[in-house]
Amino acid sequence: MPAKENDCRTAFEITKDPGFRTVHVDGAIVTLNARFGQVILTYEEPEFTTDQNGDIVTEKVQKRLVIDARMSPEAFRSLAATMTDQVKRYDERPGTRDSSP
Repeated sequence: MPAKENDCRTAFEITKDPGFRTVHVDGAIVTLNARFGQVILTYEEPEFTTDQNGDIVTEKVQKRLVIDARMSPEAFRSLAATMTDQVKRYDERPGTRDSSP
């Protein structure tokens, strides 16, 4: 993306890190303490087998850890506020309110 200038004339540019990739996640393990904030993005993967009757069964589900993001408590608060704001905007759109608790 092209660099954009803010009021202080400092240019900011958004670029992808060489290790950047897109992954789908369905959960997170989150920690915040006086030293750091931590967000581990996860997804669950069931392991299927067949029983003696030939039925497919799930004997266990693995929670796979995708990325462990560490940040300062201040950066954690900023990320949480940004996500909360995005959820509020999403919920304000007609027909997008999730019925789950």
